[in-house]
Amino acid sequence: MPYVDLPGVHLWYNDTGGTGTPVVLMHAASGTCESWVYQLPVFTAAGYRCIAYDRRHWGRSRPDLTGAQPGSVSDDLHGLVQHLGPVSDDLHGLVQHLGLARFHVVATAAGGIGGLDYAVEHPERVRSRVVANSIGGVQDPEYLEVQHRLRPPEI
Repeated sequence: MPYVDLPGVHLWYNDTGGTGTPVVLMHAASGTCESWVYQLPVFTAAGYRCIAYDRRHWGRSRPDLTGAQPGSVSDDLHGLVQHLGPVSDDLHGLVQHLGLARFHVVATAAGGIGGLDYAVEHPERVRSRVVANSIGGVQDPEYLEVQHRLRPPEI
């Protein structure tokens, strides 16, 4: 499968191609784009064009430490909040490379944080978004207090 060279990363992606409405699949921190292997045939059979990619620091995507380093969802959970400003740079670069005008976003866990960020940064591009098993954007103090008590300090 192909790579796209973006600032700070050689981003690996899988594109089923076709003329159907695009669906971009964003994996969890515990996986890669291979996490979507069972969904790809179902979506493509329904007429969708599916794009899954190994997010920065995961799978076959390789860092390029030369030049500017834009924001990305990092596997460094301690620093995750620091990266959320321009978190959608890699997705936007891939979208531009593929010439996608509007598309659906399906994301899970840490991928969901990036999917939500992209929808906020580029609402004109997102047809819909499905986010599963993610905490992106939750600011309710009572919820956060419970989560801080239940989670290990490293998370």
